[in-house]
Amino acid sequence: MATIGSRLHAWLSSRAGREALVVLAVVLMMSGQGFRYMLGIPGYALLCVLTVAGYWIAFRGQLWRARFPLIIVAFVGLGALSIIWSATPGVTALAVGVTVMTTVLAAVSVQGVGGKRFLDLLYRGLQWCLLLGIGFEVFVTLVVQDELMPVAGDFSDVTGLDDATSPFVWSENALIDGGPIQGFVGNRNPFGMIALLVGILAVILRLERRISARNGWITLMTAIGVHLLTQSATVTVVAAVVIVLAVFGVVIRAADPPGKRIISVSFIGMLVAVGAFALSQIDSLLEMLERDPDLTNRTGIWERVVDIAQLRPEGWGFVGVWPIWAEPYSAVVGETTVRATHAHNVYLDAWLQLGLMGLALIIAIVVLMAARAWRAVEYGRQQDTWLPLGWFLLIGALAAQGLAESKMLVEGGWFILVALACIVPRMRAITLAPPHRARTGSEWFPRYVARRTVIPQELTGEQGAEH
Repeated sequence: MATIGSRLHAWLSSRAGREALVVLAVVLMMSGQGFRYMLGIPGYALLCVLTVAGYWIAFRGQLWRARFPLIIVAFVGLGALSIIWSATPGVTALAVGVTVMTTVLAAVSVQGVGGKRFLDLLYRGLQWCLLLGIGFEVFVTLVVQDELMPVAGDFSDVTGLDDATSPFVWSENALIDGGPIQGFVGNRNPFGMIALLVGILAVILRLERRISARNGWITLMTAIGVHLLTQSATVTVVAAVVIVLAVFGVVIRAADPPGKRIISVSFIGMLVAVGAFALSQIDSLLEMLERDPDLTNRTGIWERVVDIAQLRPEGWGFVGVWPIWAEPYSAVVGETTVRATHAHNVYLDAWLQLGLMGLALIIAIVVLMAARAWRAVEYGRQQDTWLPLGWFLLIGALAAQGLAESKMLVEGGWFILVALACIVPRMRAITLAPPHRARTGSEWFPRYVARRTVIPQELTGEQGAEH
């Protein structure tokens, strides 16, 4: 027994063991709902505890020396402080603990394996999530041959909700019919988002020659197929946003330095114009996407969330996923006849849970990270790394998804957000510091691993520089 334990300890401490843990963390974070449907909350919690224990063994040195972006610390700190005034202090304490652990795992993963390698492992974890979802739907089609309800994890036993509310369905057994499929995660929107994220990474990592052409093309085609089968209007809109961002990113890389700023200003102006047009033509767009004017019950949820959020400027306390058996969350469920476990808008959810300060912080996180990543793209030249464009597209996808989902506050959404915050280089005022990181993809290295190095002249355009 001791020999097995020592071998496991040695493997976890190896590079292969560390990278396997990061992949496992991605799978558990992104497909957590599926594991809860299968094992229940206790079983999923045990998996998470074992993963954290593995991190303790594999990344022990980094755990004590990990560094976190200040704005991330501010948001988590505000969540912890909200325990004082929370309407559900017990749930808030648990949610803060889970968020702290997720934050630590994300930062340690990036700083333990490196920012570039983390993107490789994120890609691999998302591939597993995609395959797990496809395999699950095939199993339901061939073996179950009927609609499948969760084995565990349903809230009905504790909420007392009647049959008028929308039930949770794990799989609708709709693969042969062409969808909508929900995958192992049990929801077509998160499953479609997994497909979009892995598609973004497949393109960027292939451009970087970090994966083979076969790997990239098979993954990209599979991701597109899964997205089409999910029939997720939310992810379709997010994908359209990502494509627009990618086009501008490619254009600005190819532009001469004097034209880059003009393109950036034009890009921002175009986004504002498109956003205004989309709002003015929302009914036509929804009809084109074959969606109801209430955005699948979202508008009713948003109206109720705004009404409740206005009652307490300090917020009702951070809870992550709503405890829908408790006030004020049960009031939203009762009035909309939908088991809404979040506000379906990360910005409204931050306002509801953490008040105006929480809303300001989540907007600041998104805006600052997007600005930093875009500046890195703007600095780039045709021969430089494509990684900054990857950072920007991932951030853009999360931000756009946040308009219809609150996944950015919990589990995989928060994990990826924190990881990107650790990867994207910091800025001094509005200038990237230093510019060579935009051209090499060098991440923000914590001080404890920083080394004085000479930057080659071809990367800086200067006679050598030290940092």
